[in-house]
Amino acid sequence: MLRDKKKDEEITINAFLGNKTNFTGTLVFDGIVRIDGFFKGNIVSSDTLVIAKGANVEADVETSVVKISGNFKGTIKAKSIVELFKPAVVEGTIITQALKVEEGVILNGSVNMAKNEDKGVEQ
Repeated sequence: MLRDKKKDEEITINAFLGNKTNFTGTLVFDGIVRIDGFFKGNIVSSDTLVIAKGANVEADVETSVVKISGNFKGTIKAKSIVELFKPAVVEGTIITQALKVEEGVILNGSVNMAKNEDKGVEQ
């Protein structure tokens, strides 16, 4: 479990791919998933994806919330928000309503921000 410092609530992670995990394919989930290892493929969810420090993800992602501290290459379509935390390295396209980037993050690619109706990000 994780603790949300702002709300002081416990957060349950529904699935966890550890740092020695190597997965290729399609990941579909509800709830919160954290990736610490290597993932290549497609990720689809209506909830939260966490890409932890040290993780390497090459994917097309469609979810509500994405939080990245590791390495990501691909396309992200997030309905709510994408949050990038140091020492994240992100390459590709981000389509979202809100983007939060911490100082020290490397972001190379394009970012499209607009209301859901304007950019085709479904509710």
